[in-house]
Amino acid sequence: MSATTPARALLERLSAAAVAQQFAGIARCLRALPALAGERKLALDTALRLTQYGQAMPAYIVLSQLRRELPNDAEVCARHDIERAYGMAGLHDQQGRTEAALAAADALLRTVPWHRATRMLRASLLAERGEAAASVEEYRRIGEFVPGDVIAGSARLIAMQHDPASSADAIADAHRDWAARHMPQVAPRWAASLPHAAPDRPLRIGWISPRFFSGIVADFFLPVLERFDRREAKHVLYDAGGIDDAASARFRAAADEWHRIDELDDATLCARIRADRIDVLVELSGHSPGNRLRALAQRPAPVQVSWLDYFHSTGTEAVDVLLSDATLSPVAFAHRYSERVLTLPSGRLCGSPPVAAPPVSLRDGGPLRFASFNRINKLNDDVLAAWSRILAGVPGSVLRLKARGFDVADERAYFLSRCARHGIAAERLELLGYGTHAQALAAYAEVDIALDPFPFSGCATSLDALWMGLPVVACLGETMVSRQSASLLTALGLDELIARNGDDYVRCAIDLANDAMRRHDLRTTLRVRVREKLCDADRHAREVESALRAAWQSWCRDELKPEHSP
Repeated sequence: MSATTPARALLERLSAAAVAQQFAGIARCLRALPALAGERKLALDTALRLTQYGQAMPAYIVLSQLRRELPNDAEVCARHDIERAYGMAGLHDQQGRTEAALAAADALLRTVPWHRATRMLRASLLAERGEAAASVEEYRRIGEFVPGDVIAGSARLIAMQHDPASSADAIADAHRDWAARHMPQVAPRWAASLPHAAPDRPLRIGWISPRFFSGIVADFFLPVLERFDRREAKHVLYDAGGIDDAASARFRAAADEWHRIDELDDATLCARIRADRIDVLVELSGHSPGNRLRALAQRPAPVQVSWLDYFHSTGTEAVDVLLSDATLSPVAFAHRYSERVLTLPSGRLCGSPPVAAPPVSLRDGGPLRFASFNRINKLNDDVLAAWSRILAGVPGSVLRLKARGFDVADERAYFLSRCARHGIAAERLELLGYGTHAQALAAYAEVDIALDPFPFSGCATSLDALWMGLPVVACLGETMVSRQSASLLTALGLDELIARNGDDYVRCAIDLANDAMRRHDLRTTLRVRVREKLCDADRHAREVESALRAAWQSWCRDELKPEHSP
């Protein structure tokens, strides 16, 4: 048997890092590539593995070096040209030429239908256009070509939740199927008879997220973390993202301990968590990008919880508890959860009052204006059809939409064509780029009613609109994500703004448009109600603490099992 060469050793490490989705390990391998020509076949196989597991740029780097060493090798040159063609499609996308990006992707897929990165790009472009069903189909095709693709599998779950054609039961089944396909074998639950299984002792609680920086996690978790009672528990943060900003500094200051884990594989991460003696481990990402959900299969902590930055059951028995609320997760939907659901009395999330928000101002004339500042990928054809009926029912009204996609000429033109198909004339629309958060908040001053999309409802966007005094009309669905705005409205006692179906949604919006006195009352009182009901971080911290303590005590009593049969 021949000795392992430096090139073979590095390529084997690179391939293993690709399969394990260890991005830092991939980067380390690429820093100093040795000569690869002597391991030509392995280099080609590694490039293919990188491509299949979502690492197109590292694959291109490997193939570029191999081509420099073997400039007359037809197969090497062909594979290199494929990756270069994909790079051109990606460049079109980065430069806002969406039509050219889709055309380049389609041309490449006609030649190499197995090219995972191109299908991922196409799926993403379709999703961002509001073509949810087509995006779901692309992710499904990736699963056929690369059955072990964890990231594409999770992306499909998220795409399904944007798709009106995907039923709640189908989405729940897809989550369980993902777990069956992609989760490692789940370790047995910890024995509750261990000496440290004391129900009321101070706990050590771990929190894992790739987003401990400015954004959703900071907005909804940081004020709560800063208010936890440190006599009840110590809090250890595991940073899977490695991005530093002002919010990261606040997270580190608020944590009792802080660990960077973005370069750790799952086994090393679990060893770290066990060494830290974590009692309750809270995974904050679910199936969102950058998650470490698969590590939980090793059960590094006695109690494992999902919360915050995902909007569905994870589908895996490795997660014991999901924190939710009674509106998002009614008892009737328990069969769709793989976890035991613990509900927080005042709502699943606690908002932070927007620092950049101007004072609420009364409308000063102008046409009645509806608005939605949600991303275009939430604006499916069912939503556009409902909005067309609302505009037709309120003559002279306009619809203001604000999203980053409208800064892209191709996306703006395509969206206008979709609206035209639903009978929405361009002159009834105000399409604005999103800009800064402060600009978005200020833009509500000229708006009367916020229209929530469905089935993927707003959360932070709805909270912003409510903070600025706007009533939000929402349509209640059967998934968590389709009930986010409804949860906020329920907490505010505004159940009359929650529609039960599409016809009810249209009627509710038109009735509100014709009730100026009701809109005035809401505009002048909503901010106070939102501050009291949705932004009380002290109360929310106590509720989260109580829920995690209850989960721990259930484990101590050996009762930590789902309350339903899958």
